Amino acid sequence: MVKRPVTWYLVADGSRARVVTCLSTESNCEVVASYESAEAHLPDRDLTSDRPGRGQESANSGHHALEPRHDPHRGRKEAFIRQVATHLKDANGRAAFDALVLYADPRSLAVLRDSLDDATRAKVKRSVAKDLTKIPLVELGRHFAAES
Repeated sequence: MVKRPVTWYLVADGSRARVVTCLSTESNCEVVASYESAEAHLPDRDLTSDRPGRGQESANSGHHALEPRHDPHRGRKEAFIRQVATHLKDANGRAAFDALVLYADPRSLAVLRDSLDDATRAKVKRSVAKDLTKIPLVELGRHFAAES
């Protein structure tokens, strides 16, 4: 019996990710793995210190608050996408899939591409900068077929 190639579709944004495989292009999709980041939805006050730093004006004695140089939510989302890339690397090491198709919002897709190792990156057939995380599972097959 000839083994049919297994294609995984990763549907991700900065806080949710699903790995889906489809038996046909129109339907019969099933979730292989699902990931969610609890930290991505926390308010800023829970991700940073209690007060911003203070600065002193050099021309006079005025003081003012300093804005942080980075967005704490952005950092958490990038860390989450790097975790998903690690899971994909591990699955590739187990030969769980033969091809990989990536669907993610543009920022997450860029982080994901940079985070994948060479062996996993070689199996990426296509990457699409499109957020499909809120699409129901029964409709994903149609989206995948429309993009191919």
